[in-house]
Amino acid sequence: MDRDDEKWVRKAQQGSKKDFDKLVGKYVPLIFRLLYDITHNREDAEDLTQEVFLRTYLNIRQYRGDAQFSTWLYKIAYNIGVDFKRQEKKDARIKWEHSDRKMALNKFDTNENEYTGEREAIETALKGLTQPQSIAVVLHYYHGFQMREIGEIIGCSEATVRVHLFRALEKLRMKLTDHSPEV
Repeated sequence: MDRDDEKWVRKAQQGSKKDFDKLVGKYVPLIFRLLYDITHNREDAEDLTQEVFLRTYLNIRQYRGDAQFSTWLYKIAYNIGVDFKRQEKKDARIKWEHSDRKMALNKFDTNENEYTGEREAIETALKGLTQPQSIAVVLHYYHGFQMREIGEIIGCSEATVRVHLFRALEKLRMKLTDHSPEV
């Protein structure tokens, strides 16, 4: 574990709000990005980020240090994001069944996309992956987690993470060939 994280976690477990705030300051942008990658919606990602840190604050004393703090925190964020998407899917199904009008198939405002060009193409391609494949790519390439850590976060073996990444990269390669620069 990062020495600062170790010190801040230990003090936060003893009740130091100041040290917990240091952890929040360090990890909010990273957790927000993960949740944005899961939800594809800025407001939802902001709300879920707050929920992650509320849950972390309430449960910080339960952190035992078996894994790095960042891995423990990302696991909380991942679970909250997945639960949100499950509930969103369930709510959408209920709305569809009980609504007289058709739901818009595209729920996302294109103004929310922060990136253009190649990044936009990558974002679009990531949406076409299965959730485990997409999360494995995001955690490995955007957040720098190793296979073992990703397995701990999403609850599968290191070998399964490797399979998710392999399949994701194959799909991304196929989808992004149209966007590659000509030589």
